[in-house]
Amino acid sequence: MELHLEMKVKENLQAGMRVADARAAARRQFGNQTLLQEVSREMWGVKSIETLFQDLHYGLRMLLKSKGFTAVAVLSLALGIGANTAIFSLINSLMLRMLPVKNAEELILFSISGPNVPPVLTDRFNYPLYEMFRDRNKSFTSILTVSDIGRVRLLWPEPGAGAESAQQQRVSGNFFSVLGVSAVVGRTLAETDDNPANTQPAAVISYEYWRRRFGLDPNVVGRKVTIDKTPLIIVGVAPPGFFGVEVGGKPDLWWPIKASNDRSLSEPQANRVRVIGRLRPGVSVAQAQAEMDTIFRRQIDDVAATRSANWTPPQRRNHFERNIRLDPGGSGYTWLRRQFGRPLFILMVTVALTLLIACINIANLLLARAATRRKEIAVRLTLGAGRFRLLRQLLTESVLLSLLGGAAGLLFANVCLRALITYLPQQTRSALDVSLDARALGFTLVVSVLTGLLFGLAPGWLATRLNLTTSLKDQTGASASRSRLALNKFLVVTQVALSLFLLIGAGLFVRSLRNLRTLDVGLNYENIVQFSLDSSDSGYKDERLSDLYKQVLARLEAMPGVHSATLSEFSLLANFTRYLNVSVPGFTPGPDENLSCNVMVVGPRFFETMKMPILAGRDFNPQDERLSTSPDNSSATTGPQSQAGASPLYAIVNQTMARYFFGDENPIGRHFNQKDIASQPIEIIGVVKDAKYATLRERTPRTFYLYSFQQPQQEGMTLQFRTDGKATNYVAPIGRLAREIDPKLQILDLQTMADLVDQLLVQERFIAQTAGAFSLFALLLACIGLYGVMSYAVTRRTSEIGIRMALGAQVRDIVGLVMRQVALLVTLGIGIGLAAALVTMRLASTLFASLFGLIPGDPLTITLATLLLIGVAALAGYLPARRALRVNPLVALRNE
Repeated sequence: MELHLEMKVKENLQAGMRVADARAAARRQFGNQTLLQEVSREMWGVKSIETLFQDLHYGLRMLLKSKGFTAVAVLSLALGIGANTAIFSLINSLMLRMLPVKNAEELILFSISGPNVPPVLTDRFNYPLYEMFRDRNKSFTSILTVSDIGRVRLLWPEPGAGAESAQQQRVSGNFFSVLGVSAVVGRTLAETDDNPANTQPAAVISYEYWRRRFGLDPNVVGRKVTIDKTPLIIVGVAPPGFFGVEVGGKPDLWWPIKASNDRSLSEPQANRVRVIGRLRPGVSVAQAQAEMDTIFRRQIDDVAATRSANWTPPQRRNHFERNIRLDPGGSGYTWLRRQFGRPLFILMVTVALTLLIACINIANLLLARAATRRKEIAVRLTLGAGRFRLLRQLLTESVLLSLLGGAAGLLFANVCLRALITYLPQQTRSALDVSLDARALGFTLVVSVLTGLLFGLAPGWLATRLNLTTSLKDQTGASASRSRLALNKFLVVTQVALSLFLLIGAGLFVRSLRNLRTLDVGLNYENIVQFSLDSSDSGYKDERLSDLYKQVLARLEAMPGVHSATLSEFSLLANFTRYLNVSVPGFTPGPDENLSCNVMVVGPRFFETMKMPILAGRDFNPQDERLSTSPDNSSATTGPQSQAGASPLYAIVNQTMARYFFGDENPIGRHFNQKDIASQPIEIIGVVKDAKYATLRERTPRTFYLYSFQQPQQEGMTLQFRTDGKATNYVAPIGRLAREIDPKLQILDLQTMADLVDQLLVQERFIAQTAGAFSLFALLLACIGLYGVMSYAVTRRTSEIGIRMALGAQVRDIVGLVMRQVALLVTLGIGIGLAAALVTMRLASTLFASLFGLIPGDPLTITLATLLLIGVAALAGYLPARRALRVNPLVALRNE
């Protein structure tokens, strides 16, 4: 512009004009320079950026001017946005975050689909099948396998080092190469390491274990260690942050799967490994799945050819109807998804609706605030401001308010996350990374912006639709007030409906949890402490192991406060069962009938310790121990395949098994056989009350109990004792007891059965407690909104109320006038909420499949939730009604 002015001045000078006249003429001809500068700025887009900063600055000033409003709005948004961020962060950690490996999106997780496949076995395979997948496929560049992560004892050869507990995982030799992970020190495992002929198998330790145990000493490579009597040599250290392929797992050490010489690896029925492959470029998942399913059918046919002679038709059908399924494996695998996937989805819906209710509350506040800014907005419109420009200013304030709430919500999200991870098992809390990463922060930013637009749009649009004449005269503006009050009422009805919807859902889960907690499980698990003994380094076998258990039981019963002690193959309510096929003389099964029964191996005084009533017959006793009749009589025969002269095998059956096989007849003295084991008949000596064995939800299976000292003694039996004290009081005494018996004995998994039951109910507690808390918070927000609307309505009708009181209206008349409006709003909200709840329960019935003892439309739950809402809403409406009674008729009439 200066250049053009100078050129025009030169032209004027050349035309004979004086310097001052030439410059003045050039400016007149050029036009308004300031206006042209503004036009130029608009063309370059600078003005829009500048006005945005002006809007932000002005919006921040307005928020600071109304500190009370800002504090309430930011706090409400912080709770809503923070809860959504916390839930999303947990979902991100469990389901969305990619493994820290090379090209994780190329990984494929193998699983089995079909009828009656237990969820815990859907992604488990036998090792021979893995080898078939690895060697015969053309769809994958390579395929790896891993075992479960387990705790083992590491023995270091250094003097005084002793044994220590660590997490380990057995993997195929190509584990690290398939994942594209290199060592930070030394090397990773190679395929040549996965060879049982290696006299010194290799092992790789994690970076965290290297830092914790060796202080990042580079000389760790070459160190020797022993796992379960298998000597290993450390060849490398994994990179920091690498935890393998199981989310929530954190192995300290990886070693070749064949190095342990585990004989079960060659058994086709031993499904103990997981399989992950890297898909070849250009091959689709559908093509790979078809190829893997063909390979899978070959083993299914081979197994059926050798083992199907005694199969029932249902067993045969279930075997042949299984198929291979391939799923994206870039995010790894974890059993936590199966346990917490649906609860997290339910909770995400709950917190999203809670945030929506918070947005409605803030919209009501913005409507009230717009009334106080009516003259300001009218003046702006009168001076030429466009309604879209004012709407943008108001939306900028709303988004700014929401961003402040989102920033504060990040603090609340961290607190909420710490509370949420307490529901996870203890061993996974430290292993699972639930930090707020870039994806979680991006989610918070998007939610904050959308939230600001959501609650700011309607109030902003209504605030700019003013009658300028009445607004500038500072009159009420009846039409605008009516519009605002109508929107207020609509928002309150929506809040009530959403609150009732959440209350009904939370009530169902809370009552389901209560039903499970009050369920008669057939035993008393309170005050029972249990633990296991690790005797692997002590050489206890057969008779020595039996004597060890007897000695420990005797020492336990001698401890102060211990009423009785026993042992079992595995704990009740530990989500584990073992089934055997039986045959009963005189009982003819149907053609498709499955005669498998749950079997438990228990010790003396088991039923007394568990407080399981024996309904008929007797309990096991020491005289039932099975002694050999060999001439030297030097050793006990501990298996069912003993000589004919040994004492008979005894069993105690539960009510379900007795009723199924013997009906109303007395089962005492009757016999049955274990079809899977060639043994002599087992004599029934007692009937015990039905109990829950694996989980609280299961149908009671046919169950029989065998006496542990008539069976082959197993390492790792669970010892239990009943006491009046706390489990923590027995940690030190039991540790001393084990050291006094044998210094090499180790105590494992010391806990109470009550804690075990709590672990069974962790999913139910997670849903019930978190959903219940957020639904109550939503109810509080809805009632605050109702209170605000009715307070505004009372203020607006001050003159009317004053006239009514002057004409003789009584207290009940004024209160009834306000409460009728409250009743109308609440009734509309309840009707909509009930309809929405019933429709949702019908369409999303799978979300409520975990309810126990309830149906989704449970009448009692709906009634209780409705009464709670009515009671709280009545209180929220009664307070403004009481306020109406304080109206002075004279003041009201004078103002009118």
